[in-house]
Amino acid sequence: LRHAAAHCPWYGEEWARLGLDPATVRSPADFHRWPVLDRETIRLHRMAMRSRTASTVITKATGGSSGVPLQFDLDPDSNERRMAAWHRGYGWAGAAPGTRQWYLWGAPPRAAGARRRRKLQLYDALYRRRTESSFDLTESEVPRLLASLAASRPDAIVGYTGALYTFARLLEARGLVPFAPNAIVVGAEKLHGFQRTVLERVFRAPVFETYGSREFMLMGAECSAHQGLHLTTENLLLEILDDAGQPVAAGSEGNVVVTDLTNRGMPFIRYANGDRAVLRAEPCTCGRGLPMLAAVVGRQLDVLQTPDGGRLPGEFFPHLLKELPAVQRFQVIQERLSHVQLRLVAPAWSADDDAWIRRELAAVAPSLVLDIDLVPDIPLTAAGKLQVVINRLASRPEAP
Repeated sequence: LRHAAAHCPWYGEEWARLGLDPATVRSPADFHRWPVLDRETIRLHRMAMRSRTASTVITKATGGSSGVPLQFDLDPDSNERRMAAWHRGYGWAGAAPGTRQWYLWGAPPRAAGARRRRKLQLYDALYRRRTESSFDLTESEVPRLLASLAASRPDAIVGYTGALYTFARLLEARGLVPFAPNAIVVGAEKLHGFQRTVLERVFRAPVFETYGSREFMLMGAECSAHQGLHLTTENLLLEILDDAGQPVAAGSEGNVVVTDLTNRGMPFIRYANGDRAVLRAEPCTCGRGLPMLAAVVGRQLDVLQTPDGGRLPGEFFPHLLKELPAVQRFQVIQERLSHVQLRLVAPAWSADDDAWIRRELAAVAPSLVLDIDLVPDIPLTAAGKLQVVINRLASRPEAP
């Protein structure tokens, strides 16, 4: 707080306007007086939130699972600490550096340059992992993905929750038995109990849930005791607040608010990331001693359907739209099997942007027609949430 007040212009000016002095913070109760920030505030004031003392910052972007893409910055030391938290959390699942891993994850856009693609290929090679695109997950791709998994013989499978679940259902429907790893690590979307059951049955390995975001990387990870998600408390202060901004009791659902304790390049202080979760009161019997989440309840994205019987993960559009700075907010709605409506709040939307997103969708789902509607605003739900991907098809398969 002292660093942000002294070196980050927006924080210093805003807190002075509100009469807030970091020197008065002596307890969590004092910290609760500080304002909660949302994506729009950070998007508007990003440059003024940077520290004047940061000689180098790393710029990243989030695809906006809450519907608002965001660019942000962090300093190299903070990035290294995030990498360490990632390796530790995955290590609890048996997916530490050096283990063989097979990823069903978001591939870079096809328009990405050759240099970026070579960098990602080198990254995969150094980490002994193979990455397959979760956006090409159709029935026709199942044999190739099955062969890829068999050839990799990974210690761990890592993937988007929904994509791995869809892959498992497609395998099971065809009577195909995949290679069995030692563990399955899922993230990017909420894990439901029925999905865990199917994944463990099809791949014959335990599932480990993780919770993270582009803004902070890994925030929570499940250990072999499977009693909840251990929080990365060394790097982050994670609060669960009600809609009035007050802490909720352990066991009650609330809004996730995160403070990054190490990013001095562009501090995130009491940032509401749009998720909802439940704190666990009891420590895990594993003995690690970290605070825990009992559950994350607000990160699932719907799956889109295609006329040829394919499935397009809800993460597809957030993954792509983070590449387009013109997009301020978006929503995807499917009401007909052959069409997808993309609603955009994007005053600076261009013909090039339009052509690019259509090419990217056509490359993975050529049978889907994309209708793009530029709108002045996208209304929130009654609970104040933005539904990012909505599948309204009556034929949508129900969970088992």
